Amino acid sequence: VWELLYWRVPERSALALLVALVALGCLSRFSVISVGAYGALAVLAVTIPLRLRQVALRALSPPPPEPPVRPQPEVRELLSPEQQQRWARCLARHAVTATR
Repeated sequence: VWELLYWRVPERSALALLVALVALGCLSRFSVISVGAYGALAVLAVTIPLRLRQVALRALSPPPPEPPVRPQPEVRELLSPEQQQRWARCLARHAVTATR
């Protein structure tokens, strides 16, 4: 903020001053809601083409090389079959109770 106020970067300060003057001029002529709506529309008009350009460039660029496939570690059972059945019955009981 201080750089803008002291004009240390003239380009940014001039742009900030221009935007503030345009906003104040629009607010003196139109309502706050319409100025806000047109401002949002202007932001969308700039960001949507930039986003579409980024998507198009990503689609046209060659895909990055895939990392080498690592072998998956063995999956061991954490619960015995009896414990699995007990948990399944318990979850089914809770589901039936919840639906009632």
